[in-house]
Amino acid sequence: MKRQMKKAAALAAAALLALSVAGCSEKTDPASAAGSQSEEKKGTVVVYTSESQDLVTDMLEDFKAKTGYDYSLFRSGTGDVIAKLNAELQTGSTEANVLWFADIGYLYQLDEQGLIEHYTPAGADQIDSKFNYNDSMAFEVRQIFNIIAVNTLKNTVEIKDWYDLCDPALSGKFAMANPSYSGGAFTTLVAHVNNDQLGWQFYEDMKANDIKFEQSNGNLQTKISSGEYMAVSVVDFMIRNAQNEGAPVEIIWPESGAVMVPTPVAMLSNVPEENQAACRALMDYMLSENGQKFFVEQGYIPVSENVGVPEGAPNVSDIKVMDMALDSFIQDSSAIREQFETIFTAN
Repeated sequence: MKRQMKKAAALAAAALLALSVAGCSEKTDPASAAGSQSEEKKGTVVVYTSESQDLVTDMLEDFKAKTGYDYSLFRSGTGDVIAKLNAELQTGSTEANVLWFADIGYLYQLDEQGLIEHYTPAGADQIDSKFNYNDSMAFEVRQIFNIIAVNTLKNTVEIKDWYDLCDPALSGKFAMANPSYSGGAFTTLVAHVNNDQLGWQFYEDMKANDIKFEQSNGNLQTKISSGEYMAVSVVDFMIRNAQNEGAPVEIIWPESGAVMVPTPVAMLSNVPEENQAACRALMDYMLSENGQKFFVEQGYIPVSENVGVPEGAPNVSDIKVMDMALDSFIQDSSAIREQFETIFTAN
């Protein structure tokens, strides 16, 4: 009898052990799960961009955390990014997978050469079709506007519109980014010279008023905040972020219109197969709700109408935007650059 009881106990223990082992095999260990996800998410997206180094890095880190894909980044001014890309393409290939900078005309040139992959990200159907360029050649993922900013402690001029920047009181105290380096500044130049109220005369008059040029919008943000300049032409999100951090700066939305600066994201057509999934995932992320909310947290006005706007930003419907002929941007870029150089290098 005792022997039977011991046998039964042994069988019960064996059954419990078997159930325990089975249960352990069904549970997912967090460490092993992370390892398997890492194995599944092979591939790296190589981004060439002119966007702000700290903000684009933070965004890519969020993308990496949410998707498991890694990234590599080259960041410089739009002119430098294009120069690097051109030099690489002349050798027959480039390391770049995804392009993100403020020269939509150049993207059209690449597209004409068959170098852009027409990929429609998930979420593209949730945004205005105007942010879809040339049948999915590239997409706007957040909105940037070139505006006027003033230092509220230093500025003595009533500024309502662009031509007010030619006031003699601003002589040597107004600056903008150099269009030869900054894609945003070049876009603004194109919009201005095609505007009937401004044109090239506006730049002739600003030259006579001793306009200053900085290499980047980041320099402008720093120097308007410190009071080195009384006013600057600069992208809106930088001033909004500086203002929220306590800098004595204010955004002036020009009466004739701010300049909407296209900064589209595009995927190259020659992306290696091992990186294609990562590239598509990045494009998807940027238009996802998570991505759009992250842009808002960074101070950008999103392209999605469902995630709100940053603190201190106006509603998009309240922003007057200066008309810009996209055809002129694409076709006349070289001539506009040459004319700009002629004005500002002539004695």
